[in-house]
Amino acid sequence: MDLLQGYASGSGADESGSEAQEEQPMVSVNLKPQLQTRAVVAAPTVIRAPEHAKSVVNPLSAAAGPVGQLQTARAPGQMMMYNPKADLLLAPVLGPAHPFRASKMEVPVGGSHTGAGVVERASIEDWSFQEQYHTFQQHKYTIGVSGDMVGDVAKGLAVEQAGPPQRERKRKHRERDAAAAAAATGITDVGDEVTTGIWAPQEDETRVVPDAEAGTMTEAQAAFREAYLAEKAKKQREYNMEEDHDRRDERKMGHLLPPRHDRDTTAAEAKTTFHGKKEADYKGKSWVEPPGGHRAGVGDHQAFPPKKCIHRWTGHTKGVQAIEFFPGFGHLILSGSMDGKCKVWDVLGDRQARRTYSGHSAAVRDVKFSNDGRRFLSAGYDRFVRLWDTETGQCVRTFTNRKMPYTVTFYPEDNNIFLAGCSDNKIVQWDVNTGEVVQEYNHHLAPVNTVLFVDDNQRFVSTSDDKKVLVWEYGIPVPIKYISEPHMHSMPAVALHPSGNYWVGQSLDNQILAWGARDKFRQNRKKIFKGHTNAGYACRMDFSPNGKYLASGDGEGRLFVWDWGSTKVYRKLAAHTDGPCIDVKWHPTEASWVATAGWDGIIKLWD
Repeated sequence: MDLLQGYASGSGADESGSEAQEEQPMVSVNLKPQLQTRAVVAAPTVIRAPEHAKSVVNPLSAAAGPVGQLQTARAPGQMMMYNPKADLLLAPVLGPAHPFRASKMEVPVGGSHTGAGVVERASIEDWSFQEQYHTFQQHKYTIGVSGDMVGDVAKGLAVEQAGPPQRERKRKHRERDAAAAAAATGITDVGDEVTTGIWAPQEDETRVVPDAEAGTMTEAQAAFREAYLAEKAKKQREYNMEEDHDRRDERKMGHLLPPRHDRDTTAAEAKTTFHGKKEADYKGKSWVEPPGGHRAGVGDHQAFPPKKCIHRWTGHTKGVQAIEFFPGFGHLILSGSMDGKCKVWDVLGDRQARRTYSGHSAAVRDVKFSNDGRRFLSAGYDRFVRLWDTETGQCVRTFTNRKMPYTVTFYPEDNNIFLAGCSDNKIVQWDVNTGEVVQEYNHHLAPVNTVLFVDDNQRFVSTSDDKKVLVWEYGIPVPIKYISEPHMHSMPAVALHPSGNYWVGQSLDNQILAWGARDKFRQNRKKIFKGHTNAGYACRMDFSPNGKYLASGDGEGRLFVWDWGSTKVYRKLAAHTDGPCIDVKWHPTEASWVATAGWDGIIKLWD
């Protein structure tokens, strides 16, 4: 009862209680030398603190009177001047000590205290965590990173004392089986898991390995295996800059081009066949020479549009891509076909094939006579350009820069120089005598389709899939004119007017556009030729010798003839079936002869 009375008198809130409280003796506890507080005895002692906590008291919640006695310690108008540590705040006050909370908890570096303990930041590899997790789930014990055993320690010690784990026994069994297999086959260098991992080391090229399949394969199987091993060895060769850079250069359209060259790619064997009776007549005159009394055309004679087909040449097994009359005389016509062959046909005589030139393993893209007709170039999809002797059929030289040549043309003033537009966006200038590249014109952003000499052969024009027209000074690899408009389309075929003042381009929007060939190189917007359908096809064009008419094929196999002055369609003929009329050439001496070539494999002569 005395205790209750004391408690009531100490907790009063009225004036009498306040006076009574002031009469209570004040006891101060010296927790720190710099901290002194006055405490009011608010409650009697209920339970003593544990022995290890008698000297540790929470100053925020209680203050000590006599030794072991807990009392409140908050005097009016006083300020706490001491910031206690966490272990002091978390020390037990009443009841038994917390089983997981020590009186003094050491905080690790980077860690922090919480109400339930200490949070320690740690990093562990995923494989280590998984290994320990699965080991504990299976065996109920595991060995941590620090080497301490966690879980069923007794079982873990028993397993460790029993011998190596099961995976070690399996590894030894694998080594024993591998040694037995090596002794049976004669292969001793099989490696082990420690030095080479789970796979055997790479075989030494100098080691002789017995062939387990020797004597059990047919000849066809043996040949196939040898070819396969050769191809595999070719792929495993060392890095080659020229070979491996081709993939980088053609990364956007390599799937549309023929196979790339590797360091072992060679041109197909060059062959030729003469189909005439004799290569020279009784006077010793070669079959290449024009017939007696036939003079070269100078372009001053009149020309007339053709009306009907007067002859068909049918010797190619696939579509014909390009044709070319013999320069000046036109008594022979050269053709390049998708069957990989070139042929020369007679035009003025019996009109039979004279010679076949076989040297490309893929389709022929373009052919071009030299200025005198004694030689000609052929560009194929096998990425080779070949120079042929027209008379003998001999392949004089083979050129390649590992890229696809789309067009070839001789420099009009030198038969020893020719230019080729290639798939790597460059125009390459070759020297026939040395077989080396002497100049590169590199400003296009897509494969080059055409190269046309203009302005008295001092300059040339190039068109590309990038829808641009560039004008170059011959021999200088910097364009002097850059033509690019938003409305322009790609022009895969061009032709020069006989006067040399204009050139035309086959635009892929079903139009033929005319441009100036001197000085400004501006487009002549009054001369636009329409009516045909050429979108998607590189249909070539040609002018009549006097420049009065323009002839072109289209994608539907038709032959169109326009009047150059009025730009009106003068004549339209159904020339070819099963494909486009891809090339047109006007005869240099005959007034109304026009030759056409189509993808139906036929060459037609019109009059």
